[in-house]
Amino acid sequence: MLFAYVHLLSFEPLSKKHTMKKIGILVLSAAFALGACKKTEDTPAVSTYPTDGLKVSNQQVVFVMEETGAWCQFCPNGAASMVELVATHGDKVLPMAVHSGDPLTAPIGGILRTNFPAGGVPNFYVMNEDASQSPLNKISAYINEVPVLGVTHAVLTTDTSWNVYPKIEFFESVLNEDYLINSYVIFDAVLAKDYGNNIDLNQTSSVPVAGGSNPTKWLQDAAFVAGEPQIKAGDDYYHEESVVGTSNAVNPWGKAVADVNPFGREYIEGDILGTKSSSILISLPKVSKGPLQTDISIYTIVWRLRTDGSGDYDYVNGYKSHLGGN
Repeated sequence: MLFAYVHLLSFEPLSKKHTMKKIGILVLSAAFALGACKKTEDTPAVSTYPTDGLKVSNQQVVFVMEETGAWCQFCPNGAASMVELVATHGDKVLPMAVHSGDPLTAPIGGILRTNFPAGGVPNFYVMNEDASQSPLNKISAYINEVPVLGVTHAVLTTDTSWNVYPKIEFFESVLNEDYLINSYVIFDAVLAKDYGNNIDLNQTSSVPVAGGSNPTKWLQDAAFVAGEPQIKAGDDYYHEESVVGTSNAVNPWGKAVADVNPFGREYIEGDILGTKSSSILISLPKVSKGPLQTDISIYTIVWRLRTDGSGDYDYVNGYKSHLGGN
């Protein structure tokens, strides 16, 4: 799979002893802007930035990562759970399937599996907690939490890349935390069939809900929400929300958010980054779908380096946008 390069346009770090200095800078900036408004001749047109007008939600979007594989006998149970949780919670969850041992295996998947180790397959993590095979029971409590920050993004498409412009807002003050931001290419729904050329994604199954023909079919109704099946017997089987690509930054978790913050690792409630004055650009080269039948989404995630010295990362918040069949 292809990787992309993450580039953040950064401020030079500024010294700061307390919050009032930051407020003073903002006041001086505002005064300068007011003075500049008096000029009426030869004023250049106001340029726009891709995140202008984007509002960052204070909703905690719950990360749900499934470890899976087309070879996995019991993974249709995990696939049904994934469909059920998305149907129940919509965009309040950020589902990601990490494949191993099949053609959807991607290098970033190995990095995620190391950070979120599984005791078996299928296996789920909800936020940063091992949920084994029961993700649905843990999601509701996290959805109602107030996040430390929120994130959104704009995506501009070129012939060769998806250019992602994230925007971050802090909802509380945080000192001396290491946050990183990265974006990911997700194949939304890959039809489980044999595509030829050693790309066989038929789902192996020893459970009664799925199995059989090429393409793989659901044999029973599954993924019930309010008593109604979201999957019906005879439906085609799809590999949902598969992560296939990201950046090739020096740190595969992304770039430090502090690099675009004038005050480094100190964040004050109300701070907004990813504007014209604190630009963030994550350029993802377009990943070829090859023969696969799938749609594509882009995820942007903010991670936090754990303070236990392990070198591992916790999910903080994220955002997804659907690109369709690009």
